[in-house]
Amino acid sequence: MSFLLTSCSTYPVEVTSADQLAGVWKDFAGRTVEFKGDGTFTATGMDEADVGEECSGVAATQQGALSLSGTYADVTFDGVDCEGMMLAFYGSPSSFVVCFTRDVTAGGCTGELSRKDDVTATGAP
Repeated sequence: MSFLLTSCSTYPVEVTSADQLAGVWKDFAGRTVEFKGDGTFTATGMDEADVGEECSGVAATQQGALSLSGTYADVTFDGVDCEGMMLAFYGSPSSFVVCFTRDVTAGGCTGELSRKDDVTATGAP
């Protein structure tokens, strides 16, 4: 399963347009984030992820916006005080993962999200 090695890469990827993120992203626990081309997002399940532990008040469904800065984006959640939260981009330019983090210099993170089309469901018929 070499695709896992690629998707878990710690190599930063530069994202220059919200259009590069547009679509539904999912982690292996079933949490999803839908990024829109206008720089906004809607997420479900992030209250059960690390971001929910780090950002007091994150509910089961969140909305917010991001501001791209190359290999990461500054993130704001609507109605939630969560300073310093970022979205990091890792992997390769053609197939990268994203994750919420407070430390983009750590070289990777847990709770990686892949494009929904790239996530292989286990136990599917």
